[in-house]
Amino acid sequence: MTSPAATVAAELVCRLTLLRAMAEHGHLSAAANAVAVPQSTATRWLAELSRAVGVELTRRVGRRIELTNAGQVLADAAGAVQTSLAVGVSRAREAADPESGQIVFGFLRTMGTSRAPELLRGYRAARPRTRMILVQASHEELVGKLHDGTIDVAMSALRPTEPGIEAVELFREHFVVVVPRDHRIACLDSVRLRDCRDETFVGLARGIALRRRVDELFAAAGVRPRYGFETEEVETVRGLATTGVGVAVLPGRHGGPLSGSVEIPVVPRSYRRIGLLVSTRRAPESVVAHFCEWATTQQR
Repeated sequence: MTSPAATVAAELVCRLTLLRAMAEHGHLSAAANAVAVPQSTATRWLAELSRAVGVELTRRVGRRIELTNAGQVLADAAGAVQTSLAVGVSRAREAADPESGQIVFGFLRTMGTSRAPELLRGYRAARPRTRMILVQASHEELVGKLHDGTIDVAMSALRPTEPGIEAVELFREHFVVVVPRDHRIACLDSVRLRDCRDETFVGLARGIALRRRVDELFAAAGVRPRYGFETEEVETVRGLATTGVGVAVLPGRHGGPLSGSVEIPVVPRSYRRIGLLVSTRRAPESVVAHFCEWATTQQR
């Protein structure tokens, strides 16, 4: 059985355009012109709305008919309904054509120099009609944005357990020691972290996920690193190490070391897994699922 509220809602939908036009234009005659109906029809629609809702939605002010406070409240609600309907129409079109639509793509700041741009360039060439909005943030911020729907998919580090997150690996970044070319260990093919224990290090600030991963490597090697400089940007750390300010432990740079530096693989071999993350708390739009499938295929 249809509820009274549902019946009222069905009657309201047919008149949302007029109600919103009243709120935008301020009076009945202008609203009627805006929606291209005779003023007599507009008057009848508003009278029917008032009866259905049970309160007066309009009032006469001089020679004009304007919305009451109750009418304004209902007009605002009508705007929200129209927005929801517009989203529904957009999603319906995307369901019919997964190559169109919009993706809000988040990625780690460390991915912004090459990895993310390369992936996006390839997808742009394959699916030029898809709109991409980009968001750079920390891992924790990306996960939060996935859960609240601010972003659709993220490129970030994969962790063994991440509640509410589904992830697929794209590639691995092996950890290296970054030093200038004239450093005493620059000629080595590999290096153990304990062999660098007397060095001064440069690294990321505490609290950053990559710093925690590096600290885990030091702890496993039984080393307590002495940091001379800490910053929030990976490429700044790499630059400081290149100029000899200190030694850095980082994922190897995609595309090779900076000019003037050497990147020596850490042994035992350790790496950071990078992949695509989506929230399991909401079903991905077809355009997002299509992107994830495409990106995974490119790495095979």
